Amino acid sequence: MDSYIGAIDLLEKKRSSLLVSHYWDGVTSAHQSLCADRLEKAYPKSDLIHLRARVGFPTGAVPTSSGENSLRGRSFLFFALAALAADAIDDDVTIHVPENGLISLNVPLDPLRLGSLSTRTTHPYYMARWNELLGQLGIRAKLHNRYRHQTKGEMAAGCENKPLLMKTAKDTMSCSSPAKARWVKAPPQHCGHCVPCLIRRASLQVGLGSDPTTYTLPDLHARPLDAAKAEGEHIRAFQLAIAQLRTRPSRARFRIHQPGPLNDLPDELLQYEAVYVNGLNEVDALVRGVVVKPMG
Repeated sequence: MDSYIGAIDLLEKKRSSLLVSHYWDGVTSAHQSLCADRLEKAYPKSDLIHLRARVGFPTGAVPTSSGENSLRGRSFLFFALAALAADAIDDDVTIHVPENGLISLNVPLDPLRLGSLSTRTTHPYYMARWNELLGQLGIRAKLHNRYRHQTKGEMAAGCENKPLLMKTAKDTMSCSSPAKARWVKAPPQHCGHCVPCLIRRASLQVGLGSDPTTYTLPDLHARPLDAAKAEGEHIRAFQLAIAQLRTRPSRARFRIHQPGPLNDLPDELLQYEAVYVNGLNEVDALVRGVVVKPMG
């Protein structure tokens, strides 16, 4: 949804836009095509091009290696594809990376999510190193995240074409693993309880006032959720992080440094602290009162 909002905002400013995306599974491909179709119909006179790449390796592609079951390399893939496209344009290019500040920082919700267990796809430190790399390679492009100080809810609320977003937000995909809906004999859809789904649900409540998304777990308050299962794991982690912040608000200034250095942007530390606090407060409004406990 962040990328979709970013595309809308660029198109509203009559900017020539090359949308770069990649896919491997059918669910991702279907949602990308659907969103691109919505934008093309909403902006028929725009100079809009959508470049899609199918990138992935089937199981057993490298006989001597076991399959990679994580997505830790995705951040490099995202930027590499954008850099490849930018390098084909004989001009200075801004590679817009639309990502809300809470996800961009990706401060771990609990001590178990440090290190390689949490990706930091658009973390400021990582993007700064990428811009250095692009310069050294002679590629006339620069990564830029204009939403780095905004929560997802603030992005939705500030969208340049809010009526379009309200009508089509349901077509965007945020869930970390929509295919798991098959376990309840449902088509691929948002689970409603993973970290991206929770942030999405909270943001749509704040930014649009309603949420048209279909979730496998539609009502978080309907029953107690099992803390030992996926349905309750991330909700409980958010509740813990929110409770700790409420007990000691000053810890926010230290927590934002946990995922990685912010020394490239010393003048923006207060904004990063604010987006972290505001982002957790958005989610708090969603999960407050949800009962999560061990069921075993």
